[in-house]
Amino acid sequence: MATENPTLTPGSPPEFSESLPALTVESVAHPDTWNPIHQRLLDNTVALRDAVELTDENLDALGSRVDGLEETSSVSVQRAVTLDWLYRDNRIAFELWAPGFTLIDAVDTAIVQGISGDDSVDVASTAQLRAGEYYVLADEEGSLLIKCTAVLSENRIRIETNLPRTLGAGVLTRCSMEEVGAAYATCEVGDIWLSKPINIGNDAEGGAVVIRRSLNSGEARLYFRDTSNPAWTERVWSVRRQGGDIPAGFADYEYILPMRGDGSLMIVTEGEAMQIRHIVALSAATGLGGYVNPAMRPNAPAISSPADGAVGIFERPTLAIAGYSSPGGTPQAGIQFQVAVAGAQFATVLHDSGEQPAGLSYQMPADVLEVSSSYELRARVKDLSGLWSDWSAVSGFATAASFAYVATPTLVSPANNATDVGETPLLQTGAFAVIDGSDTHAASRWRVRASGGTWAEPLWDSGEDAVNLLSLALPAGILEAGLRVYYLQVQHKGETRGWSEWSSEVKVTTKQAFAYVSGVALITPGGDGGTWAYVDEDGNTVPDPGAAHFSTHPVWGGMQDVVVDGQYMVKIPKFYIRRATIGSGANTGKEAWWISDQPVDGYVVHPAFKVGGSEVDQICVGKYQASMDGSKLGSKPGVLPAVSRTLTQFLADAAARNVSGVSGFGLWSVYHWSAIQWLYLVENATMDSQSETGQGRVSASSAANVDASDVAQATYRGIVGLWGNVWQWMDGLKTISGVINLWDREGNQTWVNTGQTPPNINNSTYPVTFMDASGSGYDMDDVFIGKTGPTSNSGATAPDYQHWNNSAESFPIVGGSWSNGADAGLWCVHCPYAASTSAPHLGARLAKV
Repeated sequence: MATENPTLTPGSPPEFSESLPALTVESVAHPDTWNPIHQRLLDNTVALRDAVELTDENLDALGSRVDGLEETSSVSVQRAVTLDWLYRDNRIAFELWAPGFTLIDAVDTAIVQGISGDDSVDVASTAQLRAGEYYVLADEEGSLLIKCTAVLSENRIRIETNLPRTLGAGVLTRCSMEEVGAAYATCEVGDIWLSKPINIGNDAEGGAVVIRRSLNSGEARLYFRDTSNPAWTERVWSVRRQGGDIPAGFADYEYILPMRGDGSLMIVTEGEAMQIRHIVALSAATGLGGYVNPAMRPNAPAISSPADGAVGIFERPTLAIAGYSSPGGTPQAGIQFQVAVAGAQFATVLHDSGEQPAGLSYQMPADVLEVSSSYELRARVKDLSGLWSDWSAVSGFATAASFAYVATPTLVSPANNATDVGETPLLQTGAFAVIDGSDTHAASRWRVRASGGTWAEPLWDSGEDAVNLLSLALPAGILEAGLRVYYLQVQHKGETRGWSEWSSEVKVTTKQAFAYVSGVALITPGGDGGTWAYVDEDGNTVPDPGAAHFSTHPVWGGMQDVVVDGQYMVKIPKFYIRRATIGSGANTGKEAWWISDQPVDGYVVHPAFKVGGSEVDQICVGKYQASMDGSKLGSKPGVLPAVSRTLTQFLADAAARNVSGVSGFGLWSVYHWSAIQWLYLVENATMDSQSETGQGRVSASSAANVDASDVAQATYRGIVGLWGNVWQWMDGLKTISGVINLWDREGNQTWVNTGQTPPNINNSTYPVTFMDASGSGYDMDDVFIGKTGPTSNSGATAPDYQHWNNSAESFPIVGGSWSNGADAGLWCVHCPYAASTSAPHLGARLAKV
């Protein structure tokens, strides 16, 4: 519960809510998240940076050249330029207490009423307030941190915890510190500052915050929240700097901040009033040093290998510590080992590793250790703020009488410090080798630890593996997405000489999301279905992944038969799509279609999975062509399809299912049809559905049961009769005077005029290329409507009949019917009819969200 002046202890943040709201990036950041004002500011100060001094005349002129900063003083501009220059290698966000250079949301609104024990607050206006955000209630008695859980009205909000006291006259704000002359802030004990969402980068190790404040016994307690740390998490300062350009009576306090991606900051002042000149958030620690906070130094490590007193050690042992720990949880930045002759007590160091990157181990080089000799070993570790631990206790070991052993292998893949690593990376070692002898490679052993974990308890250990000697695909379920850091090791075993030392650690960072991406590229348009190739996410040709790949893929493998309200349906999991021209490699210039199970950069959710502006995790499509189930539209086997009903009737028949607690049923739409087309294309790498899958009932004289043997030839992943037997009405697409109109992409079912007119209007088209225009509310990449193509069924990429006319308003039927022969198929669409048309060859298909 928030209190008037919360008593906060390191590592124990106040009991605020655990949840994190959706954040948007609005920060002043450098270099790739500039807002336009600050980009122009920097552009206009390049010449000034080379000058020894920035004169008031220069700065006044500069301020007048930057639109939107008329209220910003020359002093604020100078401070921003100076800080940007000092921290120029970082993404950066400023709090300078000045217009254009503040991280405070402008949400101040007067408190009207707040009663002790109540979970609501009345304010002058809630117009700028958002559910899920934190705010400060400030009155004469002090500051209270609150979380808004709901905006109840124009003047009332609900808060997460009951008020601890009745409020006096004051404001709801994002900062209870008092700004003075748009230059700095004075802070009373208990004052709170909250930043708007900022983004200082996605580096797995995080960044830093520098607070310049008056030098006294007070504390500026810093907390942060991000997607990985939804609760407010405290960081204690690591170094303090004084002198130089820092004014007398002030100091820069640097806090290491493991914040990744979008996040927010909070400062609570405690102990003594102070003045804060600026707050700077950075993508990395400054490395500027200063007075070390002794409470924040890493703990001295313990040697784990060679074990103390070990004998028979070979020439190149892998030196290791048991683990790394820091009282403030500051990530590790480095490690150092020293070796001395036994008894020298390091007065003379035989070998010094120097500072090595973060890790727990280091392999000795050759030609340092001698046979039958004794040595002593020590190590220390360094954190991201530059603080070194004390040296470990000294450990002793003795070497073997001869150096004949299995060579320590090297992990050659993934590369050390590799980023964007997937869930199942291929681990590869160099060749098996023996020093001063020969042997046969009998086994290997692979293992993984998480950053912060230890080799005593690895995250995963293969055990002795006699099959995967030089390479291993790491099994799924070990690594996690989200820019997580892991370390990998391997050792080799010889038949006679036994195990080698463990390899040096390889550090890897995983992807933000583990996306299973599958794609196809159109190598040559036309020619009875086109010439296609399977491609990876970068557009490089890959072998046919095979049926097993798709059957185990989260999307294709997740398609399942389900029964809902007694109707036979097929569930399709949500997926994300991308259509683009390949920009490099052997397939440069080729058009490609990709599907991902995750929302990675460049991909959008397929609009079939948007309902009322929100995403849904799955949709259901009728397993069979629609039939009548009493007065409702159904999807059942062993019956004839429902026909001779208008589109208007079919829509009403589908909606009739939504009674007695049942909801979400409707007629299938252009986006359901398109989702199936996307899945089919990427799995089968062709648009010739009849040749690839089956002819279907396209050469008969009447309709058959929805699960008849020839109807079932046109089945894809359990969805029966996708083409042939009867045409199928669908919603979400129409033409008005020949112009394509689609439902909006957000699932609101509002009509959007795309302005696109298909080719060969009032005549047939067999598509060679497909429409790709986009605009407000629509994107033709979502659907498969021909852009070019002949009027006869030859030389088409999609050898299926498409026909559009320019009548006032026409609605589509798809798939073809019992007599359409080669014209029928998964890409076949005919749009000639008014919604009031009915005929014996016109059916439909049920859907549900």
